[in-house]
Amino acid sequence: MSNVKFTKQELKKFVDHYTAEKKELERKLNHANEMLVKLSGNVVISTSKDTGLKLTSKGDVAKKRGPKSVWGKFITNRLRARKKPMTYDDLIDDAMSLHKISEGRKANARASILNAAFRLRTVSGEITTVGRKGRKEKLIVRTSWLNSDGSLQEPYAKEFKKIKGGKAEKVDMSTIPASKYGTSEE
Repeated sequence: MSNVKFTKQELKKFVDHYTAEKKELERKLNHANEMLVKLSGNVVISTSKDTGLKLTSKGDVAKKRGPKSVWGKFITNRLRARKKPMTYDDLIDDAMSLHKISEGRKANARASILNAAFRLRTVSGEITTVGRKGRKEKLIVRTSWLNSDGSLQEPYAKEFKKIKGGKAEKVDMSTIPASKYGTSEE
């Protein structure tokens, strides 16, 4: 066998090419395994290690979510600062005044805050909503303000009663998602 010499640039091109080829083959193998699991329900995966790539329904590698919105942090910071349950309207009014948002852009701010609150509620489980039995409007609270049985802790329950004029309904703790990441509590 002859001894072949490559320049550093050629070596880099070869390494890049075969790395990309390897990733593509791993992606295809993962997709094939997922399809076999869906079709037959049980597949023995014989790969030496799991690549951890998430695939879309079309078999493409899923993209990570983009940069996080500033509104999620704003909501949690406002709840911490006020130390009481808040309505969505309270949050929107605070955002308008603190971020100096014009009245014409209120609809955009409202949509952004509602979207961020939805993510905090359903994905990270940092906040939840509580209300009075039989009433429509709910207040936003941090999940750390809830007891293990789903009732509001004493200082927050008093604030809720001041705002709503009654006792808060208990939250079903099984519906609150566990945060995937460590969160800093107050």
